[in-house]
Amino acid sequence: MPYTLAAAAAATGLNKTTVLRAIKSGKISGSKNEVGEWQVEPAELHRVYPAIAATAESTDALQRDTTAPPDAELRLRASLAEQRLTDLKAALDDMRAQRDKWQAQAERFAGLLPDQRRRRSWWRRRPWWRRLAG
Repeated sequence: MPYTLAAAAAATGLNKTTVLRAIKSGKISGSKNEVGEWQVEPAELHRVYPAIAATAESTDALQRDTTAPPDAELRLRASLAEQRLTDLKAALDDMRAQRDKWQAQAERFAGLLPDQRRRRSWWRRRPWWRRLAG
């Protein structure tokens, strides 16, 4: 039995507008019934957005697994954050190198282009007082 927008939002913990936006963008498929209400198949909805019950069960399982001391979890999070920071720094260095390469190439090509300044006619190059004299 398909969900209405309100039921789909309640099942996933999202807002109705978020579900409608996902339908309109093509992320999930939905259709209007004869009354004009949107309907979404549960399998289609939960393909993209997990159900609240499944999310609650997974967080309960994580909370129940407290065999590791709290310091170990903090150390794990810190090491993951450091790894992420290292990856981001490497990506930034790579982007800077690419930027410098493209800038050097643009500067080389700028020297090959003809001068874009507009040339003044011979009449404009003469001083104004000579134009009066003829």
